[in-house]
Amino acid sequence: MFLLVWKKCLNYFKKKLSINEFSMWINPLKLKIKNSKIILYTSNKFTLHWIKEKYFKKIKKLLNYYHGNKSLKIKLEIQKKKKKKNIYLYKKIYKKKKCSNIYKKIYNFKNFITGKSNKLAYKSAYLIAKHPGKFYNPLFLYGKTGLGKTHLLYAIKNFIIKNKKNTKIIYISSENFVRNMVKSLKNNSIDKFKKYYRSTNILLMDDIQFFSNKKRSQEEFFHTFNDLIKKKKQIVLTSNCYPISIKGIKNRLKSRLDCGLSICIKPPKIQTRISILVKKSLKKNIFLKDKIIYFIAKKLNSNIRELEGAINKIKAYAFLKKKKNITLNFVKNALKDLFFAKKKKITINKIQKVVSNYYNIKLSELLSKKKSLSIILPRQIAIKISRKLTTKSLKEIGAYFNKKSHTTVIYSCKKIKTLCNNNSKIKKDYYNLLKKIS
Repeated sequence: MFLLVWKKCLNYFKKKLSINEFSMWINPLKLKIKNSKIILYTSNKFTLHWIKEKYFKKIKKLLNYYHGNKSLKIKLEIQKKKKKKNIYLYKKIYKKKKCSNIYKKIYNFKNFITGKSNKLAYKSAYLIAKHPGKFYNPLFLYGKTGLGKTHLLYAIKNFIIKNKKNTKIIYISSENFVRNMVKSLKNNSIDKFKKYYRSTNILLMDDIQFFSNKKRSQEEFFHTFNDLIKKKKQIVLTSNCYPISIKGIKNRLKSRLDCGLSICIKPPKIQTRISILVKKSLKKNIFLKDKIIYFIAKKLNSNIRELEGAINKIKAYAFLKKKKNITLNFVKNALKDLFFAKKKKITINKIQKVVSNYYNIKLSELLSKKKSLSIILPRQIAIKISRKLTTKSLKEIGAYFNKKSHTTVIYSCKKIKTLCNNNSKIKKDYYNLLKKIS
């Protein structure tokens, strides 16, 4: 009876929550009946706190409703872990393995958090892992550092090792490919090198931008690439930019790199960042309230490593300060250096671009000597924001705006301050732009 009621409860949450949220919090709960009490078991203290704060009221309401009894006794408890067997054997095995290899095994499709910015890359990588050589070949994933490109490469590798045991797979960075090739040339073993890479079923190569200006390595990779494609072997590559935009690479190699499916992985949207922070804090056993998670997600928007670094810093700071109850002010203090470094990364070029887009004018007009009001106002706002959000001097800011003098920069800053005090529309535009940029 209770199991059927719990199933209905699960179905409700499955429809209402995202896949990540449901699988992370609700689905792992274990229901047991003890002395006419319903006990929901969580895996740890952090999960218990999170469930209690976000879902427990709704769970109680649903269980009472589906059961038809409004006085059910429902409790949340932490499930006691069973004692591990063969600890000595485990330690022995662990010592033999390199820590880096164990770390790489944690990369899989299940723990890759998806959102609008990376869903296409995730689905394509997963399809390739299931059916290598049948769909997109090559698959080219590109984007800035820390967005999950390497995670997806290892996810493909780990999936194939687990499910397709007789499939030969090579994961390598382009830097190591170059190093191995140079070594084989020195040792007169280039034929062995060629045979190794051309006999694989799947080649996963990270950061191919390191082939830039390395002509001999590019040549060798070009022939390896052609050979594998001809044999219908799967190739997956990553880079920090679109293949055609990589400098120092020959055009014929660029065209080969772009002959399959190229997917850009963009920085995660705020909902994805929230999911990442929740999952990372769960892993580190840190309980953060909703408003703290939202605050961090809003402040840090570049990449996943940045978010993970924030969680690590909060944990270390809490340990040093012997702080159990983590507040918003505590987090602000713990991450102040990170936020300052983030602020320093804002460039005047970025400010100019955002302001010109906001006012729907060309960047060249913003930087010109035109004195029409439709150009002067955006220019002065861009100067004022540059003064506020960067560490550049008055002279340096002036140089970015068609060699304006430092007195012009001062005048622009004062003018916008006055306009913001007297004109609500300009004030609104100014603060909207500050938010967009910072």
